[in-house]
Amino acid sequence: MGTDRDWENWGAADPYFGVYSRERFRSGSMTSEARNEFFVSGEEHIARTLRDLRNAFGDEPSMRSALDFGSGVGRLVIPLARRAERVTGVDISPSMIAEAERNCAAAGVANTTFVESDDRISRVSGTFDLVHSYIVLQHVAWSRGRGILQALADRVGPGGHLAVQILTGHDASALVRGLVRLRYAFPPANWLRNVMRGRSVFEPAMQLHMYDRDVVRQDLEHRGFAVRFVDEQWPGFTSTFVYAKRRAS
Repeated sequence: MGTDRDWENWGAADPYFGVYSRERFRSGSMTSEARNEFFVSGEEHIARTLRDLRNAFGDEPSMRSALDFGSGVGRLVIPLARRAERVTGVDISPSMIAEAERNCAAAGVANTTFVESDDRISRVSGTFDLVHSYIVLQHVAWSRGRGILQALADRVGPGGHLAVQILTGHDASALVRGLVRLRYAFPPANWLRNVMRGRSVFEPAMQLHMYDRDVVRQDLEHRGFAVRFVDEQWPGFTSTFVYAKRRAS
């Protein structure tokens, strides 16, 4: 449960739902209107990200190069590629990458490269003007995700920007959180929940993990970043957008 293998299962069986968990994006039932909505949401998110970076630091990335971590089927890579000279998408799922390449070809963008992920982002070379990740790190446990976030920060070039989203709080009781952890650790508990919700019995659980914003700030400042946080409330959670700019030298 919650392993990288689960995300390859999502990529092979239900990639759009795996990226953006709304029932209307399920494979086999997604309409053309829902597909259009899916990709329009990516355009809107990238526009918001660049606007927020400008508000936070007075400028936007130069956009010669951008990296999207957890790139999925290319929902955010495509709008980045329309703004940047080159974009690298990084994902743990080969099936997601294959679908993203098909979507980029269909969208007419040819300045993209996709690579499989690891915790050190070791298959990516060089640095980037913008390193970005959205609704990805929340699915990675803090004990592992902290190192991934550090590795992403290390891929930001001098004067470049980092824009990532994490979960930093929740309003669930200790009992509810305990039951959630049980579902992550004990597969039959998740199978039962799937049956009760009318889903495929063996559909993996999408884990949701909290991050320590104070430690995130310290890690980034130690690497020469100015850091800004923007919080918004999701149902049951505090979602935090981490915007950071690296010193030019």
